[in-house]
Amino acid sequence: MPKNDNPNALRFVQSMTKHGEQEAAEQFAGEHPLSKSADARKKAEWAKHLCAFLEERYDDETVQEIRMDCACGPYGMNGKLKKIYEKTGDPEAFVKEVNGLDMGFTFEYDGTSYTVVYPQCYCSCVKKMEEKLPRAWCYCTLGFNRTLFETVLGQEVRGELVSSIKQGDETCRIRITPVPKNG
Repeated sequence: MPKNDNPNALRFVQSMTKHGEQEAAEQFAGEHPLSKSADARKKAEWAKHLCAFLEERYDDETVQEIRMDCACGPYGMNGKLKKIYEKTGDPEAFVKEVNGLDMGFTFEYDGTSYTVVYPQCYCSCVKKMEEKLPRAWCYCTLGFNRTLFETVLGQEVRGELVSSIKQGDETCRIRITPVPKNG
């Protein structure tokens, strides 16, 4: 039996289980295992199967919630950015300082929301593939950025996928809007 030990596959099963879909997760894992040693082609195929599986069974809101909970973690980036935010104390100064660093992305701030702009796809599963993917795949970046900004800002946020390189857009753009603390 093929191994199913790739971190992306494990996070997917955990997310599905969290959302009350353990049986569906086990079905998918059995039909489409993904090992740690999977090459770029195998990862891309797995991603396409995962999107089709989700889109056949769930509405877009549910797919988004499941995929957001599949996200990789910010791996220490949140602590670094939180220190900058606390030091600057102002969203515009925070954005300016972060954009002065070479972090592989930039921030924008419109007075209400932040937008994270990625000039390329960094996803370990699909960054090497040329063809487009369904929007469902890129919802995980909402989870990544939600975790990042909730840590940095110290409050709940909402995310919106504005554009995606894997859908043919020039950049990936994720809008992050802080949820008012009183509602």
